[in-house]
Amino acid sequence: MLVPQNPRRKLAVVGTACVLGGILILLLAAGVIGDARDIHAPRWVVGAAGLAFVLAGIAVAAGPADGRPTTASAPGTWRSSLLGGAIVGLMAVAPNWIAFGPGERRFGGMLGLPFLAVSSAVSETTGRVAFGIGAVLLDVVFVWIVARGLRAALARRSAARS
Repeated sequence: MLVPQNPRRKLAVVGTACVLGGILILLLAAGVIGDARDIHAPRWVVGAAGLAFVLAGIAVAAGPADGRPTTASAPGTWRSSLLGGAIVGLMAVAPNWIAFGPGERRFGGMLGLPFLAVSSAVSETTGRVAFGIGAVLLDVVFVWIVARGLRAALARRSAARS
């Protein structure tokens, strides 16, 4: 596949690919395509993952609102904060369900080295703890993004009143 040399066009190509992949996952979650027996999670968890890909693709394709990259000193618009928070929140759904949701979970682990690969079953507790750590980290990032967006919105509102 030929990738255009224009940076905005590259972002549009990558963003479109993410959106299309997310739509496929949403169609799978909705039962339109694929076999329901191949899904080992509730459809809403799969749908959340698909929606995260769609939103991430939109964010990549749209790029920064003013054409400049977002930094800590220039955090971007409230729209980018809302979109970023939604993406991280949706990404957190699956590990939260795996770690803290009801039902039995089966995990496997693998260690891969050059010329050697060892795999084995991992206990449910170990797997849930591992996913729990990742889930809590994503939850913290989600709360941070929401708090940062709210703080920026309140600062803009108070600056507009002055």
